[in-house]
Amino acid sequence: MRHTGRHTGAFLLLFLTKGDSYGGELLQKCEEELPINPIDSAILYRTLKKLEEEGAVESYLNTSNQDKPIRMYKITTVGKRKLEEFQRDIEEKMKNLTFFLEEYKLWKIQNDD
Repeated sequence: MRHTGRHTGAFLLLFLTKGDSYGGELLQKCEEELPINPIDSAILYRTLKKLEEEGAVESYLNTSNQDKPIRMYKITTVGKRKLEEFQRDIEEKMKNLTFFLEEYKLWKIQNDD
């Protein structure tokens, strides 16, 4: 049971706090750093587009070193506020998930046949 959840944007914004980046690099960070990675390139670019529409990220073309321009993304002030909202949301969800795990363990101990 794998799903992307609604926190893909949170991870992308978090990675962008470390500096401007392009889609392929963000995808690589997701693959390397997320313990369970449900993010593929289609999800990543859809999420970046949505974040840009919301004003949380801005994109620009970097023409400095490449033969062809590459679209870069950077977090905005709106994105930093949105990251704080994600943080609060994730903390609340963690409380519920922790409750579930603790109750499940108790049930399992009581019903271990």
